[in-house]
Amino acid sequence: MASLRRKVPIVADELREWSQPAGTIVAPHGLKGAVKVRPQSDVMAGLFTVGNAFCLVFPSGRRQKVTVQSCFAKGAHFVVKFAEMDHIDKAERCVGLSLTVHKDWRPTLEEDEFLLSDIVGMTVVTAAGEVVGEVLEVMESPAHDLLVTERGLIPMTKDIVKEIDTVGRRIVIDALPQGLLEEVSPKRQSRRQK
Repeated sequence: MASLRRKVPIVADELREWSQPAGTIVAPHGLKGAVKVRPQSDVMAGLFTVGNAFCLVFPSGRRQKVTVQSCFAKGAHFVVKFAEMDHIDKAERCVGLSLTVHKDWRPTLEEDEFLLSDIVGMTVVTAAGEVVGEVLEVMESPAHDLLVTERGLIPMTKDIVKEIDTVGRRIVIDALPQGLLEEVSPKRQSRRQK
């Protein structure tokens, strides 16, 4: 008797590999489907040129590849017309969505430059050697970026952050900013060490 099972091919979703954040759609622009995009960083801003492709990530996890048809800078943002968006209705549905590029994409960086995504997971220590904790995320703010740790927020300013060691995966800060970090009690510290 012949097997009744059908072989179903498994197709890998190539867009799952497009996970490096490049920007966020913040508003529609005009009636023909253009959008205003805030780039993730100055390095990523160089990607917003005609012909470049991005992956649009929906809250459901669905992903769609989009291609830049036209683009121009407007202040700290870009006004981008993607070939796949031809009406304001489509643009409005995309507000708040992330644009990503392939996870292996790497810009050409100078010796003292780094991507913000590279510092997530680094250990923050004071110049005196006290471990503050791991960087959970980098939060953008109008004045400066903030390192989010379990104990609180650390401003990424030159007077606080003294060294970012990408090889050793650690960030050295001058001293604990008063009032921004939760003090660690001996009880709590011993629980963490277990």
